[in-house]
Amino acid sequence: MNFHICHPGDALRPFVKQFYFWEDDSCGLIQLPQHLFTLGDQYMVFILEGEATIKPADHAAFTLPKHSVTGHFTCACELQVRGPLKMVVVQLNAYGCYRLLDMDVRSFTNYYRNLDMQESPVWTLLGTKLQQAKTPQEITSLLNDTYMEVLRCFSPALQQVDKMADYLLANQGNVSLHELAKVFRVSKPTLDRLFNRIVGIPPQLFARMVRFKAALRSLQQMDIPQWQISTTAHYNQAMFIQDHLLFNGEMPSGHNTAAQATITRMTAAEMLPVAVAS
Repeated sequence: MNFHICHPGDALRPFVKQFYFWEDDSCGLIQLPQHLFTLGDQYMVFILEGEATIKPADHAAFTLPKHSVTGHFTCACELQVRGPLKMVVVQLNAYGCYRLLDMDVRSFTNYYRNLDMQESPVWTLLGTKLQQAKTPQEITSLLNDTYMEVLRCFSPALQQVDKMADYLLANQGNVSLHELAKVFRVSKPTLDRLFNRIVGIPPQLFARMVRFKAALRSLQQMDIPQWQISTTAHYNQAMFIQDHLLFNGEMPSGHNTAAQATITRMTAAEMLPVAVAS
């Protein structure tokens, strides 16, 4: 198995977090690399070989087309891939999809959109070029060039929602809707409407995701069981259990292995510019 993690160009960083290139010659079901998908972000997926199926807890499973963008996953999900596999995954931040594709993000929460059905042929062309690329360096160059061109051609207004999302992240989700509306001088209905249209989910839910990920990171750093989370002014054990049931589909436990991981359980972590496992 070859799994590469590469940084996008500096100009893309406000919207694009990482590029992933995953290649595996194994036949049948393949275990996911840890951190491939994480709660609160959106992803563009280019399947060059193989098959990927997602099963959200709230509705039937669906198989991703060759070129797709996934919406936010707000419930426990399972991702299964079948090899031989070759795929490129682009991790976007909460508002990156809207900025790069100018799509109604709300319409595919817990689902996907087929990029080959979009009016612009840019993503289909990118998928064809990625199919011909041989190395992670070639793939990174293709992705950087394509996304930079898209940024130059499309410019939907983010209307401060990017700053709102970044504010929630900086405060680890410990921000009330009232505080957020006051800081950015908008009414609560306007805040909710803008956030839903550009991010795809309500600000309260996004803050809840951010808070949950921050709690998991703290537990991982302290190396203690999930059920021993300490009570804080913003997050207590009952809230953590409730969120764990929603985002992971089960009660928290003392041990979680990569084999048991779902999409939402794979929390963001510090990564090297390029990591290869073989």
